[in-house]
Amino acid sequence: MSSDPVCYTNGMTEETFTDNDIRAKLIAGGSLDFAWNVGRALSDWLPGEGMVAIMRAENASETLVAALIEGLRLQGRTVCDAVRGQIDQLREVIADQQYAGGVLVGYDETTQQVTIELLEEQGKLIDSQSGLSDIEMMIESGNLVPSVTKGELVVLNA
Repeated sequence: MSSDPVCYTNGMTEETFTDNDIRAKLIAGGSLDFAWNVGRALSDWLPGEGMVAIMRAENASETLVAALIEGLRLQGRTVCDAVRGQIDQLREVIADQQYAGGVLVGYDETTQQVTIELLEEQGKLIDSQSGLSDIEMMIESGNLVPSVTKGELVVLNA
């Protein structure tokens, strides 16, 4: 992936893959399909069958969180909804529970963009050098075949 962000516009949002995260400028309600496909692609990209934790930062879109969860579950991943927190708390959950990865959904007030940060085991950020560009290509290809069995949803006790 180049150092220049890659932008997609689908009429409802403009999605940008940066070196460290995915940003979506919400227009007319946002792109649930895009978030759904991010979840599906992350599930396929992560090794093994381990659980994935999802956490939302302050002002995160609950509808986008729900779409990410659904995408992960359609690919057979069990998802732990770790509710609210920041990246350090998500890293701790992933490492302590030995999850395959995680997702942090946030909102950047300055740019008015939804932010989606993807993490792999041990809470390591998935960036353009470690797999974000692969996930981007998986989304572009559209070849994400759902699992025979849908994953479960577990809510972490706060």
